[in-house]
Amino acid sequence: MSAFRGVASIVALVICALLAWPEHSYGASKSRGGSHLYVLLGLGNNSPGLSDFGSRIGRRGIPTSVHNHGEVHTVAQQAIEQYKSGRLRTIMIVGHSLGGSAASWMAAELGQAGVPVQLVVMLRPGGRVGDFLQRPPVGEYSPRQG
Repeated sequence: MSAFRGVASIVALVICALLAWPEHSYGASKSRGGSHLYVLLGLGNNSPGLSDFGSRIGRRGIPTSVHNHGEVHTVAQQAIEQYKSGRLRTIMIVGHSLGGSAASWMAAELGQAGVPVQLVVMLRPGGRVGDFLQRPPVGEYSPRQG
């Protein structure tokens, strides 16, 4: 399978997951807070098509922000603050290369803060992904039910 087809398949799965949630299918959510998709790019922001993917998801009404993998600490803290203030309810993270490794780290950091993460997609994670996966255990940021 070519790299493009692999990325396209995963992106299609993410879109299906986003569209399957009731709050996206029926407009505004009746519960507290909203959703946000964080897209984390790889080294030198060289993640073909991922910035465009973030823009397209944003145009569909799902708040999305695209960041370099090096911004993950700041982005995680902002997500924690927004969740705890009630402005954010559903968090999804997609990352490629070093951004994939950073996505895992961000999900773990949010889990340690008691902030649930609905979805984490790591596209060809690079760097020392094992270091990211070791803290905390994977179960602490599994998708929440409901």
